[in-house]
Amino acid sequence: MQLRFWGTRGSCPAPGPGTVRYGGNTTCVELRTDDDGLVILDAGTGIRELGHALATRSSGTISGDLIFSHAHWDHIQGLPFFTPAF
Repeated sequence: MQLRFWGTRGSCPAPGPGTVRYGGNTTCVELRTDDDGLVILDAGTGIRELGHALATRSSGTISGDLIFSHAHWDHIQGLPFFTPAF
């Protein structure tokens, strides 16, 4: 199993030099299972960059599960910018 954090901030995205190490996007986690299954936890602004990475890596259909921990704005605000959904 592998985890990659695409966003770790709460409430308000804060990209910039002060957040380079841990990222400035709001919550989004990519979980890969041992058999390369994809689970996305939350759709904060980090899901935008995840979407670009998935599209770059894939030559066809992207499938996985998207799970929302709860519907606060910082956990859903990136969803309209998740290009694989379109």
